[in-house]
Amino acid sequence: MATPAYAYTLAFTQTHSIVFLSDNLRNTLREVIRENGISPDKLMQDWGTIERGIRTWLQSGHLLNVVVEFFKPGASTASARWEFPIGYEGSGVDDDMWLDKNYLRQLIAKSKRPTSDCTYRIVLVTRPGEPSVAGFTDCAFLSTGSLSARHAGTVIATGHMTAGVTYWR
Repeated sequence: MATPAYAYTLAFTQTHSIVFLSDNLRNTLREVIRENGISPDKLMQDWGTIERGIRTWLQSGHLLNVVVEFFKPGASTASARWEFPIGYEGSGVDDDMWLDKNYLRQLIAKSKRPTSDCTYRIVLVTRPGEPSVAGFTDCAFLSTGSLSARHAGTVIATGHMTAGVTYWR
């Protein structure tokens, strides 16, 4: 039995969606970190591992959320937090791919800024049964204390998946 012609097209466009979303998550995380007055060098140094997790779990459909937590070293409470929840419904248009940088900058301007003595970590949240990816271990979120979440819609979209944005202030 021959493989239907659309099988290749679907795999090709889904792969492009994964690459686009992953690359733009990196750019978005870097922008959020940098605009909060903290060097994104650690993100860039660790990106190979982070990207491997993001792409593997996007491909398997297990990635639920990409989170950056800002905190003072040794603290158990986050000073600020950003979340990028992943949606697998997408826009429904195969060649639809965008990142709304202006909207992201507006959100950064009104978010709570961590102090300059803070650092950050990137946490990938997955659904149970995710494939194992080297370099990742279980962890717990830092307390958000008195911070409250502000859900702000979609910041990255493709025809197959999206990344929303929630910031805590």
